[in-house]
Amino acid sequence: MMMFCLCYVLFLTIPSIVIDILQIYHIKAFAKRQAVILQPKDYVVSASYSLANLRLSIISHIFEALIFIAWVSFGLAAWQDFLAEEAAFGFIIFVLGFVLINALLQLPLSAYKQLRLDKLYGFSNVTWQIFFIDTLKSFALIAVFGFLVLWLLLIVMDYAYWWLAGFGVVFLLMVVINALYPTLIAPIFNTFTPLNNQNLQDKIQELMSKAGFKANGIFVMDASRRDGRLNAYFGGLGSAKRVVLFDTLLEKVSSEGLLAILAHELGHFKHKDIIVNLLLSSVLLFGLFFVAGHLPAGLFDTLRLQNNHATSLTILLLIAPIVSFWLMPLIGYFSRKAEYRADAYSVSLTSAHCLKEALIRLVNENKTFPHSHPAYVFFHYTHPPLLDRLKALDIPQAH
Repeated sequence: MMMFCLCYVLFLTIPSIVIDILQIYHIKAFAKRQAVILQPKDYVVSASYSLANLRLSIISHIFEALIFIAWVSFGLAAWQDFLAEEAAFGFIIFVLGFVLINALLQLPLSAYKQLRLDKLYGFSNVTWQIFFIDTLKSFALIAVFGFLVLWLLLIVMDYAYWWLAGFGVVFLLMVVINALYPTLIAPIFNTFTPLNNQNLQDKIQELMSKAGFKANGIFVMDASRRDGRLNAYFGGLGSAKRVVLFDTLLEKVSSEGLLAILAHELGHFKHKDIIVNLLLSSVLLFGLFFVAGHLPAGLFDTLRLQNNHATSLTILLLIAPIVSFWLMPLIGYFSRKAEYRADAYSVSLTSAHCLKEALIRLVNENKTFPHSHPAYVFFHYTHPPLLDRLKALDIPQAH
């Protein structure tokens, strides 16, 4: 048991904290230098906000380590004993209960970030009422989709190589959820209304036609209800694809800049990056199920647990952050490459000037600090730092 806890701390908690500390010192050093991209005042605010987030991140790492230690020391065994008589749905209740309890334990830090930290820096518009309702909706979704996933896993886990079949089931559900997200899940949290600007809609349609992209509508999301940040995305798969524009983006970015951002997103479609990301995520998912299917029998004895499917999946969820931490750099590497390709595609449809202006506008509005430590980029960034993207846009693009 002690060795299990030590592995978590050595391979996740300590590396995560070290990387956060490197980022803290990096930001502090650059915060004293001349401002770039951001206005001097915003540059200082951005550095302060980034440092506050990193301090909160360190607290989160420590808190998560304590939760992990509590689970493996006595929590899982106590949870198993508590559910000893729940035979009918014992498997589902054990795993789903573990997930919901974990989510409940994370609520205080989430509330602090949204209701205190982000509000302090002018990003969050979330009220206690919105936070409470969002939390209820999130827990309901976890319960519904969690039950469905666990029920399907229960069907396949009696077969040999259950971990391989389990991987297949969860990966298939990932694809289905990606397809249904814009029309089934996202509207639970936000309101989507058709774009009420015929001129802009015509320009977007023309842009999509150039890329051979067909969408099931162009919608505006009420992002400002919760957040002041800017964004836009293409959601869904197949016929469920739709263009989603944050209302904040429409307010703060010019039509030319918005088209450059959408052209970037179309670049992801053109290069099939969504499919590539799904395949890369499947590598992470396969790794998790492989580990869960090859856990040593002695581990269950050490944790005072029965060696069954429910405990195997719960241990998988416990060690998932460790596996994710060390595999995410691989996903991040390919994701950053894809961002450069999408930028180049945007330039081919619009112009380097328009895209650069739009990216700079996004960073200014989102108050993103422009400098990051290479180790932090390697482990956490799915997008290249803006300064690197701007340099790449200065290089003549091959068409």
